[in-house]
Amino acid sequence: MSLEQPVLWLGFAGFTPEQSNHLEAQIGKLPKGWPAWQSGPFSEADAWLISGEKSRLLNADTLKILAGRPTERVLQLNLAEIGRPIAFSLPLASRELDPMYTFDPSSGPSLHKVLQRLEVHLRALCCQFVLGGQLIARENQLLPGIYQVSYKGALLAVMDFHEWRIGIAPNVDPVDFELARWDRRPLAARGIPEYFLPNSLSQLRWIYTQRTKRDVLPARYRSKPVYFRRAPDVPLRWLRDSQLVLLRELSVESAAFEVLQQRTRLPSAQLARDLASLYFAGSVTTTADKAGAHGFSGHALLDTAQTDLAATPGTLPTEPAVAAPRTGLRVDLTAPAQLGRK
Repeated sequence: MSLEQPVLWLGFAGFTPEQSNHLEAQIGKLPKGWPAWQSGPFSEADAWLISGEKSRLLNADTLKILAGRPTERVLQLNLAEIGRPIAFSLPLASRELDPMYTFDPSSGPSLHKVLQRLEVHLRALCCQFVLGGQLIARENQLLPGIYQVSYKGALLAVMDFHEWRIGIAPNVDPVDFELARWDRRPLAARGIPEYFLPNSLSQLRWIYTQRTKRDVLPARYRSKPVYFRRAPDVPLRWLRDSQLVLLRELSVESAAFEVLQQRTRLPSAQLARDLASLYFAGSVTTTADKAGAHGFSGHALLDTAQTDLAATPGTLPTEPAVAAPRTGLRVDLTAPAQLGRK
């Protein structure tokens, strides 16, 4: 069975434009079947590539990264608070720096090897991606209750659609979910092992929609007016700048897809991806009477979203749900999708 690979985002720091272009060219030569690594904003990336020549260790926990291009600023990172993997290019300017991952920036095989190691570090995120995609694909068939996902007798995940909790076993392989069976269980089986990683329906679907190459935006969101409904049911630090802009615009006035694109100046593919994520997180709707009564507090969310550069979807804790649990399933053409909350 062919496993859909996620888009994983890389942030660069300290590299010259020429070095960055070379790295991006090498990333574009990754073998077929690998995750689709792509460069993106440093603060939003899943992993970081940092120039070892421009890195200075100020103390045990503080790393200073000199700018690699005129438009960049010097970065200062608290290593104790970073939750994403980092790889440093060789040579290292500081003898005190002892990184877990290093690579030769002039060697394609060296870069590819370190990306494989970073992928292993992001295994939990890749598992969330696969399970999130399966939730979206199976939503019309799932019923209220408890589902256990297992492979070869090993329990991979428990989805409790009564208490709206999901737990994923640690140290499992993403491909196991692709081959797993889903069993609906009685309420007595609702317990989730304490060592399972906590997740939510919205979080898993958000992770999938942000990293899939598929277009999962419901067709009506391209033809009908879109309304702001409420803040997304995901940790606020997950929101990207483009999503904050989109929420602000919808909070001011509803708009159809083409108008939104003009107002936000977002590329069509990015707008579709962001709208899909907001839809599955219960934040937008195409039904006027489902629209939120209050506006979107963009400043408050922006402050929260930019508080922690080290935060990544695979490591953040689950935040409380926004709305009350649903008592049953029905066809809901607004948001969130069928297994969401009423």
